Amino acid sequence: MSPFQVALVYANPQSDDAATDADQAPLQDLLSLLEQETELATRSGMNADYVPGMATILSGEDLLVRGVRNVGEALTLVPGISDGMEMSGERQILSRGVGFGYASGNIKILLDGVSMNSTLYATANPVLNIPIEQVERIEVIRGPGASVHGEYAFAGVVDVITRKSQRKLHVQAMEGSGDRGGGGQWYWHDRERDLSVSFNVLGLDGDAGVDVAEDALYGIDRPELSNAPGTSNESHRYRGLFADVTWGDVFAAVKILDDDYGDAFGINHFLPPEGDRLSSRQGYESLQLGGNLQLGERLRTQLRLEALRHNRDRNELYVAPAGYLLENQPVYMSQDYRETRYLAAADLHWQPHPRHELFVGLEARHVQVDEATWDWPEAFAIDVPWLDEDLSRRVLSVVVQDQIRIGERLNLTAALRFDEYSDVGMHLSPRLAAVWPINDEHILKLQYARAFRPPTFYELTYPGEGTDEVRAGEIATYEFGYILKKPRWEGRLILFQSDLSDSIVFGYDEEGYINSADVRLRGIEVEYTQRLLPALKLDANLSYVESVDLGLDQQPLPGGTDLLGNLALLWQPIHAWTAALQLRYVGERARRPSDTRSPVDAYTLADLTLSYATSDRGLFAHIGVKNLTDADVRFPEQPSGLGGVDLVYRKDYPRPGRRWWLSIGYAF
Repeated sequence: MSPFQVALVYANPQSDDAATDADQAPLQDLLSLLEQETELATRSGMNADYVPGMATILSGEDLLVRGVRNVGEALTLVPGISDGMEMSGERQILSRGVGFGYASGNIKILLDGVSMNSTLYATANPVLNIPIEQVERIEVIRGPGASVHGEYAFAGVVDVITRKSQRKLHVQAMEGSGDRGGGGQWYWHDRERDLSVSFNVLGLDGDAGVDVAEDALYGIDRPELSNAPGTSNESHRYRGLFADVTWGDVFAAVKILDDDYGDAFGINHFLPPEGDRLSSRQGYESLQLGGNLQLGERLRTQLRLEALRHNRDRNELYVAPAGYLLENQPVYMSQDYRETRYLAAADLHWQPHPRHELFVGLEARHVQVDEATWDWPEAFAIDVPWLDEDLSRRVLSVVVQDQIRIGERLNLTAALRFDEYSDVGMHLSPRLAAVWPINDEHILKLQYARAFRPPTFYELTYPGEGTDEVRAGEIATYEFGYILKKPRWEGRLILFQSDLSDSIVFGYDEEGYINSADVRLRGIEVEYTQRLLPALKLDANLSYVESVDLGLDQQPLPGGTDLLGNLALLWQPIHAWTAALQLRYVGERARRPSDTRSPVDAYTLADLTLSYATSDRGLFAHIGVKNLTDADVRFPEQPSGLGGVDLVYRKDYPRPGRRWWLSIGYAF
């Protein structure tokens, strides 16, 4: 019996007619996890338990019940993943300690399978700000995924799947952050013509901010110039529209994201003046066309064409107060950036034997900078472009993956991806994995994978002092995984070691991007889910990682922590009502080697949520409180330098305290 057949048999056990509904509920609840499929790891639909490596699938409905408000927050429920932010308000996601630093993107972020990482910074901030009300599920692969997904799949891969087959209207609000807005989903399906159309739209506005006692001007004895004490500028505006059409085997998708936000703590750690200015804007517009063709009984292909336009604009970004650079006026800077990307891809799946599947993928991409301008006060007389508007990148890629089942249970996967860049050379990304379901309860996994991370346009333009060129970073990861399944509980364990070489980081001493010394990561991640009572479920995970910079300093990676934990209790006393308590622990966070301050303090967050939903149709509501205990949460600051001065927030970046939120709507 194959692992795929094992999953089907285990997911459909013979029921006892005498069993009560209460007895069946825990079993069905756990088995619903078994039936989740993902294409993220191999591009072929497989049960998540049987893909190489560990896959985590987060359900949008479950995330709402737990009080999660956006994609970035949802990712922190995945073992080994932590969040942070830059001084200018942009989100950061660290996977197993990798990803800290200015304009650092080390995770491949997909939206309905479309890559959203910008070639400027390799980040995709607007996707992390998508509200959970628009999300069907989030699929996550921890560790390297470049053998399938190519560039930026360095420390992980995330695919955000939007809602498509629902009819809903909803509104939401949050205390403190000023969040207010709403949206809805609509779809139509003609069975006779096999035609489906769906729309998913949502808009949010907010004027958030947190109290700041001191900014960097206090550290250099210039408090008279500071706007502190004051409030950080974390105002924001989000607009998201996703439209999908499928007609038989042909599909089309349009995505429009507009994510505006304030300059938070100031690009140079000077607290911006009071107000709700939206100083930064990131936008995406993408179009995807494709079709699935069945070429034979065991041969099928998918063809795709994609066009994506990315805008990143900064309007009146606060640089310095009056009296610091200019005697009588504060300094503001504006900056515009546009890039366009085109992709043509073909995926071929061939199954010459029921136990053997071969996948070949071909991709051709072209990225072009359309605009890169900035505007400074006339007193500076700066007329040099900050980025070459003639920059472009062409990439040709080939993926070959072979999956074969030996005997009735052992599955082997071998993959190799070849990428040839017009500006940074060629790269190979191999993977070799084995998955062995010993029986219905025990699954063993082994995997070796390598990935690369090419330098972005910004990193190529601003190498550190004494650096001739910034090379691609590489990572090699070894993993051992074990899954144990019981009727009422399930456990997962993964041990890993990652060796990083030539990682691309911002060198503060070199005042530019450099390839760092080698780094070694070793860690363990544990997940556990159990139905304690028919109405009470526990979901927990714990991760530990030891990161060591193998250079002269032998220090842990900055911004990361060695210990992360999540624990959730979900109580459903009656069918329509669910109460959830979500706890999250984040250990001490390390600072950069030259910073002699103590690590950033550990903290524990508690969120409490009460949800009501009668069925697939009718009224639904979620009300909750974030940071129930009003814990003091701070993200590690990222040093900034202006005029050769090391400017820091000595008390890091404070985050919001206790606040209420509400999401209510009606499903048709």
